[in-house]
Amino acid sequence: METHKYILALDSGGSAIRARLFNREGEIVGREREKTPWTSPVAGAQEHDPEMLWQAFVKVTRKLMKKIRCSASEIAAMGISNQRASFMLWDRETGLPVSNLISWADVRAADTCDRMNRNIKWRLLKIVAAIGARLTRNPMLMTTNMLRFTTDHASTRLKWLLDTTPGLRKRCRDGEILFGTLDSWFVYKLTGGKRHVTDISNAAASSLYNPFQLKWNSIVCGLFNIPEEIFPEVLDNNGDFGLSEEELFGGPIPVRCTIGDQMGALFGHCGFYKGDVKISQGSGSFVDLNVGNKPKVSRRGLFPLIAWGISGEVNFMLEGYVATAGTLIDWLGNGIGLSSSGPELDQFASQCEDTDGVIVVPTASGIRYPYFNPRTRASILGLSLSTHRRHVARAVLEGIALRLIDIISGMQKDTATKIHSIKVDGGVSNSNILLQSLANYADITVRRAPESDMSGTGAAYMAGLACGFWKDFDELLALQKGYQDFIPAISPQIRNRKLKKWNSAINALIRIDRIPFIGRKELQD
Repeated sequence: METHKYILALDSGGSAIRARLFNREGEIVGREREKTPWTSPVAGAQEHDPEMLWQAFVKVTRKLMKKIRCSASEIAAMGISNQRASFMLWDRETGLPVSNLISWADVRAADTCDRMNRNIKWRLLKIVAAIGARLTRNPMLMTTNMLRFTTDHASTRLKWLLDTTPGLRKRCRDGEILFGTLDSWFVYKLTGGKRHVTDISNAAASSLYNPFQLKWNSIVCGLFNIPEEIFPEVLDNNGDFGLSEEELFGGPIPVRCTIGDQMGALFGHCGFYKGDVKISQGSGSFVDLNVGNKPKVSRRGLFPLIAWGISGEVNFMLEGYVATAGTLIDWLGNGIGLSSSGPELDQFASQCEDTDGVIVVPTASGIRYPYFNPRTRASILGLSLSTHRRHVARAVLEGIALRLIDIISGMQKDTATKIHSIKVDGGVSNSNILLQSLANYADITVRRAPESDMSGTGAAYMAGLACGFWKDFDELLALQKGYQDFIPAISPQIRNRKLKKWNSAINALIRIDRIPFIGRKELQD
């Protein structure tokens, strides 16, 4: 009799760790959640206590196993998905952290970014790359030419940490310190310090790994004065990450996958093939396009990421995102009192058939791809004396959808890839009006997953493939049930009219935001 009944998936996000058990039919038979609040000890900081994260990981797993009355021997494998580009350092000898987990959202390295973008060696390297890219169209040279360092990149935050912590860089060179993204830390702790590894998707998302040459980036490390001795071994996502210590869960559990959160969600949606797209909508909305087994560079600034590596075969993706989706909806309640929640906003929006000419551009923290203007602010246009809050509510949801269409259309143009359907997940995707607007104005069928968080599903699928729990992609595709489809339901004339007004609004805002801001000090002067 088969003793392996389940796959265990752990998903560590910015504020919680979720544990889920999947059976052979792909059904979630149990779930638990443990909060993991972040701290901000100084302005711009966003950190997590690594030991707190580890204790939450163990606690949520034990709670789930107890709830389902599941033993370790019944679990075929464990898969882990995690927030990308957050990292920490720990002592090789003792295993104790020497830094907190520094979140991808931490902005204390802003000055470091400015200095490195002005660095003469880096500027010369970009000039050489630009010449080479023009002659050869080589994707790696094109990416190097377009790259501008930001605080999103782990490389800049790691340099800042080494620069501001006395003696730490020397300890790294002496081999005393280990570097890891969150997956590395969890695997290290699970295996009792036996494995210092990461997966190829998390490595590439750190900006310290070269996705074209599939190795740690010695040029960036040299430029940033980062010792390469600290880095973990890089495995495929379906690699053997070791066994958990017996005393943790009453027996060893094989760890057969780690994967970055957005990559995990794409895999969880079974976005296995070139042209497959998913959108995960939480505080922000992340659009990920599978571009196949060769890296593609968007000519307007999207860089190739590694989606996953399976048994030596690497798959690539492009990613664009809207920074404010759920956060904008929260602000509408907390900031201006329009609505207290997403469902209430949806309720207001459902009270009208159109926005009565109102357009909301949801760019409160700047506009990214394909315009890349960090100074652009969110705006409400087209207000009249007949405007009701229901019109504004609908315009907010349509505005988020239209910004996603900017990204989707740009990806199609930049890569000559035709997108036939879009799979979506995340809390913001609970809005029927938003998803119908996305389908209408993109003229593409939108499919909402029955599970709101697909990152853990992707980690489960990958781990299950790795250990033979499921045999191939076709079997995983057969597990997908319960998607709700939103079909385009407007005429081309209405669609074109809306898109024309939207593009005019975007271009007008970008022009306005080139004008210097006049604040109280300037008025007094």
